[in-house]
Amino acid sequence: MGDRVLFQVISSQHPKKFSPVVYGHWSGQSAPQIVRALAERMKGREGDIAYAAARLVQICTGDDAGNLSFGIWNADSMLTEADSHGDGGVVLIDCVDFKCVCLGGYLRTGDDGFPTE
Repeated sequence: MGDRVLFQVISSQHPKKFSPVVYGHWSGQSAPQIVRALAERMKGREGDIAYAAARLVQICTGDDAGNLSFGIWNADSMLTEADSHGDGGVVLIDCVDFKCVCLGGYLRTGDDGFPTE
C-alpha cells in the first residue's frame, strides 16, 4: 500500500502557525534525507514556514513527472499521532532549527533531532 508519511512545517516560535500537509505515498524511508536536505536548503532563512513548506514540496517531488504519489492539503490544525496513516507516520518539522518530532509510524526522532528508522 506504500510507505506513507505526512510532513508538516511548524514553528516553535509561533505555536499556532503551521503549513499545509505534504503527503508522500512512497516517502517514508526517504524522510530522513528529505528533512536533512530541507535544513541545508533553508540555511539563512530559518523561521519562514511558507518558504520551508514550499522547499519541502520541491524536494519531495524532485523530478517526479507523474500525477500520483504526492499530495498537499490545507490543515485546520497541527498534525497529531492520530492523523498518521501508519508506515512512516507524521513528521513535524520545526522551521526554526529543522529538528523534528516523529509520530504514529516507524520513524523515530534521532538524538540529533532528525528522523531515523
